[in-house]
Amino acid sequence: MLFQISERILRVLKALKEPRIAVKDVVKEPAHKSPIFRGRHTVRYDICTGCDACNKICPVDAIKMKPLPIKRPNKVPEVNLAICIFCGLCEDVCPTKPEKAIKLAGGDIEMVTHDGTHETLENFWVRVNIPEEWIEQKKKEEEEKARKKAEMMAKKKAEAEAKKKAEEEAQKKQEIKSPKGEEK
Repeated sequence: MLFQISERILRVLKALKEPRIAVKDVVKEPAHKSPIFRGRHTVRYDICTGCDACNKICPVDAIKMKPLPIKRPNKVPEVNLAICIFCGLCEDVCPTKPEKAIKLAGGDIEMVTHDGTHETLENFWVRVNIPEEWIEQKKKEEEEKARKKAEMMAKKKAEAEAKKKAEEEAQKKQEIKSPKGEEK
């Protein structure tokens, strides 16, 4: 036992005397790459349905849904890379086909911060920047769809009323003919 302790002391003294040189610069090159790392997230707001499946399946709650002022999609995912484990379940569960609305698309895992404060961690969000023109276009499409639906409902209502009126007139004619037929 005394031999082991003295051996450790010698190793520490040797390390202090001759410091080792770092082999890799972790700022420019990651120290290790995870074998399950599938890449950083990209979110396609234009094909997202707002189904919330990615948010529900995330094992570490790294995905939050950003509300939108339109009906479809009414929300889109935003990913917090500071707590994401890059498992890819969000991509696997996404129902959009043939392309996925949320996808892990290559890149690296390097996320070294300068000071590690909360402000720098906020930079690790995959935020969705939706242009106002796209939102306005979607609103116009929704209004047009609602207008067409209202026109269709009005047309069906008018047809139903006309059919009901025709049936009433036919019934009145039949009632008029029936009493005359009974008298003969």
